[in-house]
Amino acid sequence: MTTTTAMARGLTYPTTRRNTLIGDESEKHFQARVIRLAELCRWVVWHTLDSTGTRAGQPDLFLVRPPRVVLAELKSEHGRLRREQSQAVALLEQCPGVETKVWRPRDWQQIVEVLR
Repeated sequence: MTTTTAMARGLTYPTTRRNTLIGDESEKHFQARVIRLAELCRWVVWHTLDSTGTRAGQPDLFLVRPPRVVLAELKSEHGRLRREQSQAVALLEQCPGVETKVWRPRDWQQIVEVLR
């Protein structure tokens, strides 16, 4: 199988000039993986499918497994936080007892450790 064919099938990642891996997983697919893991680890997960009427910057996932609450903003490997998202994360980080995360596919090991 050629590299081009493998890339088209999602079996490899393209490399940068420095020969480091870069991800091509969509945010939607990444989110599904995080939700699946959280539910397997007995977290209750809330995700707003339609953001109409919600305040800009609301995190993607609300994860609860007493006594912990995790609010997670998910981004693809190259996705950027919008200004409202950065402001929401900064505000939430000031709340004792609330864990606020910005996760990307490269953070998978950290995600597993947090959700265990």
